[in-house]
Amino acid sequence: MNVASGSASLRVRCLAGPPPGWDDFLRRVPDAELAAGSTWTALATRAYADAHARWFVAEHGGEVAGGMAVVARRLRGLIRLESSFDGTIAGPQVAGDLPEPLQDAVFEALAGALAAQVAGRTAVAAFTVASPEARRRARALAGSGWRVAAFPAAVVDCRQGLAHVERDLWTNNRRNERNRGFKRGCTIAAETDPDVVPDWYPLYVPQAAGWAQAPVPSAFLQGLLREFPGRAVLNAVRLEGRLVGGHFCLRSRDRLVAFQSAVRPDLLNTHFLTTLLYWQDIVYACEQGLAAVDFGGSVGRDSLWDFKRRCGAEPEERCQLQKRSGLGRLVQFAARQGRRWREIRP
Repeated sequence: MNVASGSASLRVRCLAGPPPGWDDFLRRVPDAELAAGSTWTALATRAYADAHARWFVAEHGGEVAGGMAVVARRLRGLIRLESSFDGTIAGPQVAGDLPEPLQDAVFEALAGALAAQVAGRTAVAAFTVASPEARRRARALAGSGWRVAAFPAAVVDCRQGLAHVERDLWTNNRRNERNRGFKRGCTIAAETDPDVVPDWYPLYVPQAAGWAQAPVPSAFLQGLLREFPGRAVLNAVRLEGRLVGGHFCLRSRDRLVAFQSAVRPDLLNTHFLTTLLYWQDIVYACEQGLAAVDFGGSVGRDSLWDFKRRCGAEPEERCQLQKRSGLGRLVQFAARQGRRWREIRP
């Protein structure tokens, strides 16, 4: 696929594996996401059932100018192409040392190459972006076959340090809950040993089911801890040595992202496990010198957003892009009708 760009052209290729030097290229991307890397993609394709990777690579003047790792998953006979999945952020990765018009063209060309794959049983393509430049480029694709949806995430600014967050951003009730949790015997820590996942996973699976989500495979989570020590971490709460809650977090760009969460429900309100986990996320981010903690999307869900707000969070925009084939739209419509029927039947 060739895309005109000024007097030169972009060539976009679809590969079965990462191009040589892919992770070196990501160092040229100022806002490169953890989920864009080759190791992340390899772990995902091994851990998720019926998954394989595709790589879209944009070349300009014979050199890599951008690219996008995509995981193809077969679900109920249909194929989903996702550069961002289960709440992660990735999408087109563009070299930051190119002229801005060329950067925009690279982003558009990569998105177009992905969209061209959608047909028939290849039912949907999707990715989510977070950085300001990526959001601007994503919004420009509205009306080009992509459905572009903006939604806010809850982000705590940690640039002024832990004392500032505690004193100026956390509310009294959050601080009081945290302190009561400590007084009742809870401890918090960042844990990176992959063997912690089997202890936490029995808490996580039923909670994922309660959110109507398939659980992220445990092998994937263990692989992330093994391959990315310090960039993947389980921020844990323990009581009398037993793991009673945890946030599985990812360090991506200059922030800590809360990826998956689970706590013991019988201790949730007596030991304030969620408050302790939010505090531990912030402690870890400040210790690592990160700019922010990203607690994920929730604005509009009043009680959850209010909880995050009282932990110092402010809304920050995300952009999700989706394109569906005709069959994909039909399946989506049928699923929505099925949910409505279940809601109204006696």
